Amino acid sequence: MGNGVKTSIKQVILVASLFMVTHPAAIGADFNIKGLSKTLTENVELHLEPLVDVPTAQLSHTKLLKRVQDALNPYGYYHPQIAIELDDSDNLTLSVDSGPVMYIAESVVKVTGEATEDEEFIKILTQSQLDSGSPLSHQEYDQTKRAIFSLAKRKGYFDGRFVESMIEVIPSENIANIHLHFSSGPRYKFGAISIPDDGVEPARIEKIPTFKQGDDFDTIKLGELQSDLFETQWFRSVVVHGDFNHLDDNLKVPIEIIAEPSSRNIVQVGGGYSTDLGLRASLNWSKPWYNRRGHSFETQAYLSEQEQSLQLGYKIPTEKVTTDYFGIQFESKRIDHRDTSSFSNDLKFQRYWQLDSDWQSTIYVKYLHEQYRQASEEDQSQLLLPGISFSQVDRKNDQLELNHRHIYSVEYSDPSLFSDSRLLRLEGNSVLSWDISESQKLHFRSNVGVNIAKSLSDVPSSLRYFAGGDGSIRGYGYESISPKDDNGELTGARYMLTAGLEYQHQVYRSIWMGAFLDVGDAFDDEADWKRGTGLSLIWNSQLVPVKLDFAYGLDAPQGDEFRIHFSLGTQF
Repeated sequence: MGNGVKTSIKQVILVASLFMVTHPAAIGADFNIKGLSKTLTENVELHLEPLVDVPTAQLSHTKLLKRVQDALNPYGYYHPQIAIELDDSDNLTLSVDSGPVMYIAESVVKVTGEATEDEEFIKILTQSQLDSGSPLSHQEYDQTKRAIFSLAKRKGYFDGRFVESMIEVIPSENIANIHLHFSSGPRYKFGAISIPDDGVEPARIEKIPTFKQGDDFDTIKLGELQSDLFETQWFRSVVVHGDFNHLDDNLKVPIEIIAEPSSRNIVQVGGGYSTDLGLRASLNWSKPWYNRRGHSFETQAYLSEQEQSLQLGYKIPTEKVTTDYFGIQFESKRIDHRDTSSFSNDLKFQRYWQLDSDWQSTIYVKYLHEQYRQASEEDQSQLLLPGISFSQVDRKNDQLELNHRHIYSVEYSDPSLFSDSRLLRLEGNSVLSWDISESQKLHFRSNVGVNIAKSLSDVPSSLRYFAGGDGSIRGYGYESISPKDDNGELTGARYMLTAGLEYQHQVYRSIWMGAFLDVGDAFDDEADWKRGTGLSLIWNSQLVPVKLDFAYGLDAPQGDEFRIHFSLGTQF
């Protein structure tokens, strides 16, 4: 008896298993959609997704048609037809005829109240595709409605509401009527600004806002104020928001600034390595707000085997706190490299201001005193150099676009102005980076330097030009390119022009390969162009970027053509 029961159970299990194998319809169906555009197809697939686990035997024509209708209705198609085919593998092919699109017969889309004359609201209404005679799109209706409501909240129409919002669909006539009426009510204003008093004095912070009490409310201006406050470096964290819980009867929104002052002292230690300069280290000590008036102070020490420097800087903000300031800078620098031995001190007084959203300018007076030995020439020099510089930094918001950086300057010294010689000095540096795609980059850089003087001896060593090395012309030694004297020692040059082009391709995650071509020269009279080419291996580590250049100097001395440039902590 017991053996008979066991045998029967085994037979049932075997039959059930064979049924599951020979009837895959019990597992569910796969859908193949034909006859629709990509957008409509994707939406139909999305609506059919809950049915993929339902056996095909349970999928009726009515059930599938209902799903297709729900997917196409938002796009204005209310009369779709479907034909269903089932192959041997239980794959369902739905041939869909969307039918005629529904058109808008009557459209009343309007904004009333104080926002009636607002250009941004007018733009939304003008650009919406809800005019009479246009195809019906529920998505366009919803987007227009959201855009109106979001803009109202952004611009301070806090009492605004939709008096009417309706889509009337008449399938029998294949038409729809739209009624969308937004009543904005009055626009609120900026109220009093609450400013913290535990760091820089409030009188300084009051000069930063791009709006004043009584101006029309706009959350974009709140964001701009928050960004400007953070850029002063006076604060470790900043939040600017409207206090909507305390609106007054005059329709004014109080503004609250919640800010945590930066540390009075910030110390940063850095370092790296390159084949040009060897090991290098830096120590930076800054005081983002030296006193309650917002002055700042910074000291930086730099050390490598060939160069050592100490820089001191003091900034005094003007009335335009975020863009303009007066500055005092002092730098003491020592260079001992190849045929150059120099010790210089320069003191600079400058006035910095913002020209527009990208360009900045600095007018300054620099006093330079230097003792140097360059090749067989040994001398000392003092120059008073008034100058002006222009710089542009284009901060890209989109990953795939061109990014610029440019710096141009002009300096002049004259014997009648406490200088040993007459010198006109012009410099220009540009870098362009183009992210062609997420896996391709193209970089270009150029450096131009001109010293116009009676003779090279009127130009101190630190102002002469040398080329070669990483960041200049790869395939040649660091600052090994310049005119030479009769003893074969480098004298430095009056002119310099270099350019480099590099293409980089992502190999794996943060690993990139590159190919480059550099060209240029440092010369006195006529250029003798030097070319370098090669391949790069880059690791874009978030902590310490690493770059390895395998370079070949096409015009380098025989036997010295191949060089490896390695940098740790720097990038092209």
